Amino acid sequence: MLDLKSDTFEKEVLEGKIPVLVDFWAPWCGPCRIVGPVLEKISSEYAGKLKFAKLNVDDNQDIAAKFDVRGIPCMVIFSKGAEVDRVIGAYPEAQLRGKIDLALTKA
Repeated sequence: MLDLKSDTFEKEVLEGKIPVLVDFWAPWCGPCRIVGPVLEKISSEYAGKLKFAKLNVDDNQDIAAKFDVRGIPCMVIFSKGAEVDRVIGAYPEAQLRGKIDLALTKA
C-alpha cells in the first residue's frame, strides 16, 4: 500500500491512470488500525484495477481538509482526478469489498 504525503498526493492520486482508494487514517485511531490490515489483504485482488494508498491525516492536514475528511477511518475512491465514492467507518471485509466493487462501476 502506497504511503502518501502532501507532495505526492496530486501525482499519485489525482493524475493516476487507474482509480485510487485513499485510506485517510491516524495512528491513534482504533478503527483505522482494524481497517488497515483488511485493505492490505484485499489490495492484491484489485491489482491493475485499483491502487491502494494511505494518508496520515495528522501529518497531512492540508489534504484532509481539502477533501473535507471530518472523521476517520475514511476511504475515498478517486478516478480521473475526482472523488467517485467515500466510505466512512470500519466495515467488515465483505461489506468493504461490496462498496469498493460498486464504486469501481462508477469510476
